Amino acid sequence: KTQFMDLDNMLLLLKQSAPIGIIALGMTVIMINGNIDLSVGAIFALCAIVMLDSQTWPIFAGLGEATIIPFAWGLALLTGMALGAINGLIVWKTGVDAFIVTLGAMLGYRGLVFMYNGEQPTFLLNWTLVDMIETSVFGLEVPAIVFIAMTFVIWFIMTRTVHGRNAYAVGDNREAAVNAGIRVGPHMLMNFILIGFL
Repeated sequence: KTQFMDLDNMLLLLKQSAPIGIIALGMTVIMINGNIDLSVGAIFALCAIVMLDSQTWPIFAGLGEATIIPFAWGLALLTGMALGAINGLIVWKTGVDAFIVTLGAMLGYRGLVFMYNGEQPTFLLNWTLVDMIETSVFGLEVPAIVFIAMTFVIWFIMTRTVHGRNAYAVGDNREAAVNAGIRVGPHMLMNFILIGFL
């Protein structure tokens, strides 16, 4: 028991749970909003492949590894936001329940993953990327720091902004939110883009 509760072990658990935790932050906002997103796993996989594969694109051939990595991260984030926007637009414009839309999106995006990499494992060993991810500040590695930072950002959005207040209103009673003048469609779209980003 004492070994499990050791500080180093707790920090390792925090680092390992960071990717799921960051996605869970976005899912929290989506669920408060009265929706759900089942496609997050497939979006995560597609973004990961884009991040890894883009580092080998000829367009980036002249750049150093340290310069390519931010571009790769940016492309991965844009991919997630674009796929989240597709989900949000379909939910908004068709009125179909988010459960059904994102269930279909999960299958579609998973298909894109298989098409993208030809059903082969995607592997890229970039030691510069590994060093950046394993950089430690006060015992916390980068994934844990990002998780903690995003937790505070989402907390701030949900408790201190109009968007956060509207998320609770829409999730509580969508019809009342419409009558109160909240633009429910664009609001939900923004939340799907947010979870795509996360």
